[in-house]
Amino acid sequence: MENASKALIIAGGMLIAMLIVGLLTWGYTQLRNSQAAQVTEEERQQIVDFNERFEAYNRTTVRGYQMISLSNLVYDTNARYRDEEGYTPVTITVDGLSSETATGEDLVSYIQDNYDNMTPDEKNALKQLYFQCTGVEYDVRNSRVVSMKFERVGVKN
Repeated sequence: MENASKALIIAGGMLIAMLIVGLLTWGYTQLRNSQAAQVTEEERQQIVDFNERFEAYNRTTVRGYQMISLSNLVYDTNARYRDEEGYTPVTITVDGLSSETATGEDLVSYIQDNYDNMTPDEKNALKQLYFQCTGVEYDVRNSRVVSMKFERVGVKN
């Protein structure tokens, strides 16, 4: 009888130990899944924030001075993320930037190469132009903006 009661106590202890181990395993799995979901949400929010800065220019009326700001944004963004693995640099192409017939000019290169050498009248003339966004492309891997296309649509009156 004494051996039977000790066996029941040992069996009960083993059952409690198995329950504790099972609960710890379940808790660890829940915590890990929660952290993975949180990281995924943070990554998604970073992509949304990244894209919002560029999508602000995705409209039918973008003024010349805003295009200069966009050029600076692209230049800074590409410099900041240059070393990130898998980063595709953002490009901005503009039809009609330097003349009404010019096609596919790179906005960042144009501003970086020419803006400092322009006369005040030339800078003012650039700021008076109107452009419209004609397309936005996204990276298929991470849904970030990789390209925007604009065309010149007129001069501010």
